Amino acid sequence: MPIRTTHTWPGLFLPLLLLTACSHRTAQVERAMVLPPSAQVHAVESHQRFLMAAPIHDPDPAFPVGARLEGELRLCVGFVVDADGAVRNVAADREGVGCADPTGLATAPFVEAVTGTLRTWRYFGAAICTFPADVDPDSDPRCEGEGVEVDAVPIRLRYAFTFSSERGGRVSRTTSRDTRHR
Repeated sequence: MPIRTTHTWPGLFLPLLLLTACSHRTAQVERAMVLPPSAQVHAVESHQRFLMAAPIHDPDPAFPVGARLEGELRLCVGFVVDADGAVRNVAADREGVGCADPTGLATAPFVEAVTGTLRTWRYFGAAICTFPADVDPDSDPRCEGEGVEVDAVPIRLRYAFTFSSERGGRVSRTTSRDTRHR
């Protein structure tokens, strides 16, 4: 009778591999544009169109090296995109539900990561387009027609950045934006 051998190392190796894979931490940063508290809303006339500031360069902040975080930290930051598309007046705040205290010692590396990154962001600036009386603003979505006046305007934006550090596998990234303006 032939002797039958079975190899058990794959059966032992796979659970060991899965256990070691679950012991690392994943670091993640999510962002969502939110309406600033007490935001001023500018109403455009029927012969005008608002063009929202559009990002040219807006990388996510990196998870701070050496920072320790259990769970999640939601950091709220407001800033102004000036008429030229530069980011100005960057400031973390606590003006919203679930926003972390930006003055806390534990939040300092996250505030530095976000504010430093935001200062590098660039936009095509926001604008108000005013059309001649006989032109329908919806007929010219780029505001480039004859007689169209384009006035660059600063706009206040606000983002909530959520940093998370979790044990285990992947965490998906989601982004949403609110297009209201000042």
